[in-house]
Amino acid sequence: MKDIKFKPKKIAKLLFVALLILGTACSDIEDLQPATSISVDTAFETENAVISSLNAAYDPLQWQQILGNQTFPLMAQGTRADDCHSQSASFWAIGAQWDQFNTIIPSLPAVASLWAKWYRGVSRANFTIELASNYENFETPGLQDQIVSEARFLRGLYYFELVKLWGGVPLFEEAVTSTDQEIFKPRASASEVYAFIEADLQAAAAILPIKGSERVQGSATSGAALGLLTKVYLYQEKWSEAVNAADQVMAQGVYSLESDFRNNFLQTTEFGPESLFEINYQDGLSATGPGTTQEGSAMWRWSFPFLSGTYPSFNNFIPRQDLVDFFDDSDQRKATTFLLPGQVLNSPGLAALNFDPVPDNFGYAIGVNTGAKKYFLTFEEVQVLLGPPSSPLNEKVLRYADVLLMHAEASIMGGGGDGATSFQQILDRAYGPGNPAAPTYTVQGVRDERRRELATEGWNRFTDLVRWDAVDGGGVIAPALAAVGKTDFVAPRDLLLPIPQQEIDTYPAGMLEQNPGY
Repeated sequence: MKDIKFKPKKIAKLLFVALLILGTACSDIEDLQPATSISVDTAFETENAVISSLNAAYDPLQWQQILGNQTFPLMAQGTRADDCHSQSASFWAIGAQWDQFNTIIPSLPAVASLWAKWYRGVSRANFTIELASNYENFETPGLQDQIVSEARFLRGLYYFELVKLWGGVPLFEEAVTSTDQEIFKPRASASEVYAFIEADLQAAAAILPIKGSERVQGSATSGAALGLLTKVYLYQEKWSEAVNAADQVMAQGVYSLESDFRNNFLQTTEFGPESLFEINYQDGLSATGPGTTQEGSAMWRWSFPFLSGTYPSFNNFIPRQDLVDFFDDSDQRKATTFLLPGQVLNSPGLAALNFDPVPDNFGYAIGVNTGAKKYFLTFEEVQVLLGPPSSPLNEKVLRYADVLLMHAEASIMGGGGDGATSFQQILDRAYGPGNPAAPTYTVQGVRDERRRELATEGWNRFTDLVRWDAVDGGGVIAPALAAVGKTDFVAPRDLLLPIPQQEIDTYPAGMLEQNPGY
C-alpha cells in the first residue's frame, strides 16, 4: 500500500470522494450530498475519529432502503425462493417484482439498489482499512490492527453477498480516493472474488478477539470471521476446509445452542451464546446518507399482519404454506418461526388491543394463515417505540446452529470431522432426544434441517438452493420452485441476479459483461 500522510484537510476531501465514487450507481452521483459535514480542523486527528470511520463501514448492514427501493436481504433469498410470498396481496410493487423471475431484469431499480448497498459497504470498509493502516497517532495498544481486521471482516461479508448473488463482480481491493485512480474495473471471476474474501476473513480471524473480549458488543470477532469463512468454503465445495473452519469455531468454547429456540429472537436475550454476528439496532435512532435510510429494524413492521392503530404494520414476507407444513408439530422451532392459530402473543388482558390469540383465518388472498414470527414485537414492545417503523430487535446474520449445520454438511460430503454429532445437536434442540420425527443424518436430512432452522431469517435460502443444484448437477432448485407455483424460473439465467443496466451503461462500452440469459 502506498504511503499516505493523512492530514485533516486532505482527509475531508478523500472521505467525500471515496463515498461518492464507489458503491453507488454512477448515474446518481450528481444527486448525492455528503452524508455528514466534516470539520477540516479536527477530522481524523484522534483514534476515536478513526473508529468513527469503522462505524460508518458497519452502517450498510442497517440500510433498509436505497434510492427509494427496499433492500431487505429476505427479498433476494426467501421471497425469491420458495419460503415466502412477498405479501398478502399485490399492493407492494417492489415485493411483487422479487416474487417472480420475469420481472427481475437488468433495468429493475431494486436490483440496482441492492448492488449499491453492498458496494457502498465495500467502499467504506476499503476507506477504513487505508485510513487506519496509515494513521500514525494511535494511543491504544492493538487498536490499529483491531480496526483493520474488523473492516476486513466487513469487506469479506459484503463481497460474499455480492458474489453469491451476482457471481464474479468488479473487485476493488483498495480505497478509491481520487478520480485519478481506476474507477472502472472489469468483472473478476467468482473464484478470484472468493480468494479475496478468504484472505480477508483469514486475516481477520487471526487478529480479532473471541466472543466476550470484543471491542464493543456487536463488533466482529474471530468466531464471526471463522463462521463466515466456513460458509465461504461451503459455497465453493471446499469440504475439508469448511470442516476445519467450523472446528475452529467450536474449539473456541464460547458458543452453544440456546436451549429455547425462541431466545435467538427476543430483545432480552440478544448477543446470546448462539450468536456469532448480528445487526445491532436501537429504537429512536435515524440516520440518512446518500439516497439511504437507516433506523431501527423495520422487519417487524414489514413481516407482521396488518392491524390499524395498535400495530402499524404490513402483510409482507408471508411464509408459504409449503414451508409451514414442512415442520413437524413436535418441532419447537415451528411456534417461533410462524404465527400459528391459537397462539397467545401478549400479556393477559390486552386482547382488546390486538388480535390475541392468533385467529384461524387472516383472510389473505394468497390462502395462507400465518406470519413471520422471528421479528415479532409484543404489544408492550410496540407501545414504547420512539418511532413506529423502528424496532430495537437485532437481526441475526450468523448463528452457531448455522455453523453446526455447515459442519454436518461438509462432513457428510467428504470433508472429514464428526458431522453426525453436530447434526444431532440441532435435532435434539428442535425435536427432543429420541423423537422419531427427527430426520436421519443424510445429505437430504441436513438440507431439510437447514431450511427449517434458518427459515425467514433472510440470508440463505435461494443461494442454498443454487449451490445444492450445482453440487447435484441440477434437479434441485427448479423442482423446489415449481412446487410452490414458480414456473417462470429459467436456468442458468435466474441462478444469478442481472448486473444493473445502469452500471453497464456507465462503464466504458463492453467492459462490464452481463450475466447469461439477460
